Amino acid sequence: MSSEAKKWKAYPAGPISDSVDRLRTIDNGDDLEEYETTQLPEISNSGWTDSNGSSLVGSPSFAANADSYGSASTGESHTHQEHHSESDNSPVQDVSVQLYASDNIPNVETAQSYISPDWYGTSHVGPQSPDRYNRTISTNGAQSDPPPEQSVQEACLLRHFIEEISPWFDHCDDRRHFQLVVPRRAQHCSIIRNALFAVSARHLARLPQYATPDGIIYHGQLLPNLQKCTAVEYTLKCIPDLIRFPEMSDPVDQENIMVATVILRQYEEMEEDIDNDTVDMSAQDRVNFLAITQRIIDSMISYRLKQSLATAAYWIAIRQEVYYGLTRERAPNMRFGPDDWRNASVANTLIMLASEVTKWCWGDKSTEEWERLMLRHQKLREEYHTGLAPILERRADRLRGELFPTIWYSSDDQVTAVQHLELAGMILTAQNPHLETSTRTAHRKAESQVRSIVLKICGIALNHARCHPALVNAVIAINLYGEYFTEPEERDALVSIIDRTRELHSWPMQKRYARLQHQWQLVDSCTL
Repeated sequence: MSSEAKKWKAYPAGPISDSVDRLRTIDNGDDLEEYETTQLPEISNSGWTDSNGSSLVGSPSFAANADSYGSASTGESHTHQEHHSESDNSPVQDVSVQLYASDNIPNVETAQSYISPDWYGTSHVGPQSPDRYNRTISTNGAQSDPPPEQSVQEACLLRHFIEEISPWFDHCDDRRHFQLVVPRRAQHCSIIRNALFAVSARHLARLPQYATPDGIIYHGQLLPNLQKCTAVEYTLKCIPDLIRFPEMSDPVDQENIMVATVILRQYEEMEEDIDNDTVDMSAQDRVNFLAITQRIIDSMISYRLKQSLATAAYWIAIRQEVYYGLTRERAPNMRFGPDDWRNASVANTLIMLASEVTKWCWGDKSTEEWERLMLRHQKLREEYHTGLAPILERRADRLRGELFPTIWYSSDDQVTAVQHLELAGMILTAQNPHLETSTRTAHRKAESQVRSIVLKICGIALNHARCHPALVNAVIAINLYGEYFTEPEERDALVSIIDRTRELHSWPMQKRYARLQHQWQLVDSCTL
């Protein structure tokens, strides 16, 4: 897939603006990052539809939500001049954009300063004002300030996102876009703000250390209105802008929707591990919501924007697609071109490898493709052997009761890279098509190799608790091939990984645990 900017055809069709928008960021000094005004790929006149041609947004509840929440602003801190034609769907033209993002970590101790009245209404700042870059563009006009308890709650949600949630997104990003840029972008963009609050509210509401009889107390602040349903309320506020994504031609608005989408997908990753009868969103809304976000993800992968934040969101979307492919056992719909392999970081290169292996495993599973992927896996392992060498590696001492090896890496992106390399090798080994005609000895050797890889992935995760996704990757490996373990002490150790993931990250693991137990029951019930 070429990394060059693509011209997208708008829906409905409209002219492509010749203007070039520029983004000046503080962290790059005087460097300018250019935005090429871009159009979205053509979508049928029916807008958002499913595979049967039915509207994804036509349900009464979706319509009610859209009417209830109105038009959520995706405007940025920029001077925005719109020239509308008679059609309400005309694309934005002649947009001049100047955005400023701080390179400093937001001061989480004063996070409430982010939750100013500007978050809820329109500030009237003149173009020559020193505060012109704090201007808020809102399609809803001026609104009253939020109640004090709501302001405190959202300040707490923002702080929780910065400190606890953003590392899920930034562990392969040395510029830490989701910790440094996204919170400031959210100050002026309602869909990013609501998406941020949704995932933060869902996670914070599950953490037992903050729960009290009076409600959640977060760093000394009582949050009486923060309930399990709060996250759903914030999520529903995002729906109107998600629906309008096919109509957007302004690259800043496109980027905002993309960022919000990957944040909401993180929310969905946590939600999918809960039993269906405990999910607050209605079944129909949930299906429609997932379909809409998937369409946006597909657009992100097919038509990449050049902006820095959009690029960060793109690679997060790739990781999320690999996650969904491995957990839902479906082939990701992704293709990578020479430019992707040539320009990607080491971690992203190995994530792409894991994506291709996942696509093969739940796709055609041809022998020819397996051989190609195995060669690529071996080549990348050799190529990155030095760069991915651990700073400490020690085998597990079974005589001392150890089951997981001790492996230390110097950075989170190394942890992610190695885990995806091992996940790819594990699948290729377990699903080797040549095993179908091999001896029992070959089968036992392959099973032993797979068990060793699972234990290695788990060992890496246990030794890098700060890398948030590492334990989740370990749980994926356990769920894929945990059935290969038959010894009680080994099974107990694997269950402890699932328990630790739930405890550290408040990540529900009911379905993962139930699946693993079912696999072991099937293995134990087999008679020779």
